[in-house]
Amino acid sequence: MKNLDLLPLSVESKKRLEEFAKQYKRYAHIVVEVVSFSEDRLIVRAEQKDMVNNVFLSKKELTERTREMFKGEIPENWKLTVSAVNFDRKDIDNMTIDWVKSRMERLGLRNKHLSNYTGIDKCTLSSLLSGDKEFTKWHKVALYYFFKYYEVARF
Repeated sequence: MKNLDLLPLSVESKKRLEEFAKQYKRYAHIVVEVVSFSEDRLIVRAEQKDMVNNVFLSKKELTERTREMFKGEIPENWKLTVSAVNFDRKDIDNMTIDWVKSRMERLGLRNKHLSNYTGIDKCTLSSLLSGDKEFTKWHKVALYYFFKYYEVARF
């Protein structure tokens, strides 16, 4: 588990939390990481990276599982905040040329910007946006997360 060393816990508690995290990652494709800790406030991020048995967990389910993982391992007076990120592959799988073009237009981006930010070659990007080439899984993921981040960060 990333940043577990930030927590002032016993070696035994850290080992148990690390084992819980490994099991969640292995069997449920859930990654749990410590974001920050200060003044008895612990912020943890939990994300389901992929669908397991055709099931995605909701943010509520991810939060409950993460809270259960920390129950009994951290002092009761600590405030535990869980930032749950549920993964919905349908958003990425349903990506279309129009979806990409509408976001480009709304954000004032051109092909060269997308190429620079995503690493997709300019010629390939032009072929994708003209419909001459099909989006691969990699293209969809790169564009989806680029727009998701860009809309928040506005770099």
